[in-house]
Amino acid sequence: MNTQKIYQLGGKITFDDISHLNQTKELSQLIDDLKEDLFQASFPSDQILDIGWYPEFCKEGHFRVVLISKSNWDTPVHSENARNWIELEKALANALNKVKK
Repeated sequence: MNTQKIYQLGGKITFDDISHLNQTKELSQLIDDLKEDLFQASFPSDQILDIGWYPEFCKEGHFRVVLISKSNWDTPVHSENARNWIELEKALANALNKVKK
């Protein structure tokens, strides 16, 4: 996962269990590590980027990438699902494009 843009936007990674996952493996081989809390970063604009797997530990699950503003988890600024590593990178890029500078 490319974290460079997070830092460029002034973000701080506050939780990261996704970087240790072997992204060359199929997700079905990593299912025991795919949980709701995988990654979180905070930004100076009072925004939070959150990535998790839903439902956790489920082969039919998906990554969920959300961008939250002012702790309003009920109405994310951005929410996107991804079924593989390539889609996750795209969803992450889309969410980061909505971070307030």
